[in-house]
Amino acid sequence: MVSENSTGKPLVSVVIPLYNQQLAYFQEALRSALAQTYSALEIIVSDNQSTNETPAWLATQSDSRLRVVRPDRFLPMVEHFQFAADQARGEWILYLCSDDYLYPDCVETLVNNLPIDNSAVVAYGELASVDFRDLDRIKFYYNRKPTALRSPAESLNELIRARPFFAWIPGGMIRRDTYLYCRDVLNGHITYGFDMALLLKAHEAGNVLYVDRPVGKFRIWTAKEGKLGGNRLIKNIVDAGQYIGLVQDSPILQSYLTPETLNEWRSYQARRWELAALIDFFTGGCTAEEARKALKVVSEKVHPPSAFTRLVVFLLGRPQANLTRPTLNGLYGLFLQIQKLAKRPF
Repeated sequence: MVSENSTGKPLVSVVIPLYNQQLAYFQEALRSALAQTYSALEIIVSDNQSTNETPAWLATQSDSRLRVVRPDRFLPMVEHFQFAADQARGEWILYLCSDDYLYPDCVETLVNNLPIDNSAVVAYGELASVDFRDLDRIKFYYNRKPTALRSPAESLNELIRARPFFAWIPGGMIRRDTYLYCRDVLNGHITYGFDMALLLKAHEAGNVLYVDRPVGKFRIWTAKEGKLGGNRLIKNIVDAGQYIGLVQDSPILQSYLTPETLNEWRSYQARRWELAALIDFFTGGCTAEEARKALKVVSEKVHPPSAFTRLVVFLLGRPQANLTRPTLNGLYGLFLQIQKLAKRPF
């Protein structure tokens, strides 16, 4: 366990980037930050020129730990995350998206598990995937692995072998000096996958702590459910190619992995995003043409086509798309149930 900052500054800065979030979701996010049991804390809300009702409600909130900042102009999402973190004064920075939630003991749990030798550069805990309409409806947990301080090589290998995915925000802290070292991954060239890029890049700097205890809840919702930003599928695929490239282009990170592991990761990510395109199509998130465009981007940015790619292309064609959509919807529902059982609640 590490002690509170002896200089009187907050040890941890909870950073909440905000832009036109639905008020009810933002209220849940901010209140969860204010409810933290850990005391050496500041909470920064960075309002990216919001035009809805959130700034008016935010102005009614008074707490000595709360600080509201605003960039001089509207910033693209990733650059706003960079601006918001730049305002932090704590030794550790914890991102909380404005539609997510922290358990009351999130910060306390992570701080209490930090090694006294200061060797950890990232600390994160278990995250619950929840129904976007109801924080209490937990669908499954993301990570489920033993609590441990892992070396960069151990952690990186574990993460890129995670199936089907992993997550570390909300409820993930990065040491401030490590954030500054990794800050350039938030300069705008990665649109939405910058959280993955930030975590992967941080493995160049030191050890990674994971605590097998729920610390945050993560909403997954899309443009069809009212989320800002439109369909993110293709940009997410481009981002995947970039954060994979970040690992492959880093002599430090590359030294932790075998060439076979890297290639398997690229192949898995390609098949994952092809499946995402198919799911997006049969759940009504995109057209068949948009899904086919996504497959093309996968082949260009992530990994060459495979037999699975050909199957997806076939399923997107007519008339088979209309015939298989109900079946695929059913299989997707089954997958979610299996995921819920495999990464079962605590």
